[in-house]
Amino acid sequence: MSRAPHNRQIDIRAAMSGFSLLEMALALVILSLMMGWLMTPLRVQHGLQKYQQTEQRLYVAQQALIGHAIIYHYLPCPDTDQPPDGWENVSANQSCAGDEGLLPWLQLGLVATDAWGRFFRYRADSTFTHHAQWFSVSAAENASNIQVSGDNGFVTSAPSRPAAIVLSHGENGLGGIQSVSGGQAHAMAAPTHSDELENADGDLAFVDKAQQQAAGAVFDDRLVMLSPKVLIQQMVQAQRLP
Repeated sequence: MSRAPHNRQIDIRAAMSGFSLLEMALALVILSLMMGWLMTPLRVQHGLQKYQQTEQRLYVAQQALIGHAIIYHYLPCPDTDQPPDGWENVSANQSCAGDEGLLPWLQLGLVATDAWGRFFRYRADSTFTHHAQWFSVSAAENASNIQVSGDNGFVTSAPSRPAAIVLSHGENGLGGIQSVSGGQAHAMAAPTHSDELENADGDLAFVDKAQQQAAGAVFDDRLVMLSPKVLIQQMVQAQRLP
């Protein structure tokens, strides 16, 4: 009979202990839910910052190309080395080794990649890149064959087709080249969205649209154009063109 109170104390302690563990479990569940709610806007904000950072780098690249043309009287050639080294590749006849490749970031004094660590794609019309046959105002007008389409069709007319474009393959990076430590690089998977495929196929057509999703495929490329009119105006003001 003397053990009955003692047993009841043990049962009460066990019940209290079990209740405390249950409370702790519930508290952890609630805490994890709250952390998830808090982290979601933080992830969105972090992603937005990366897009803004990439847009800023694209703008700086555009201005650096203008500065290069003012100094040298031509746009730089793309970097076509594998792996890329940040310098343009020029043939013996002073034309570009390729019209499309990567932005020669070291030559221009720029950051090598977008905010996600992928090199910027770069294409320039050959009229503006020949190192010996400098372009004139008359030669620059209507010279480019680079086409850019937007949400409502072509965004440039024949006289304003871009002398060059610089492109980021966006957050998904599909079609781009990832920078790897040690100066190496590896190609990302091929795009699945038709517009991203257009930006990665090496031809003269590019797409500059708002981010969109179609049939599970996401388009999130970012692009900046160098207008020949702006380029000519800047070079005339710098007295590099008559």
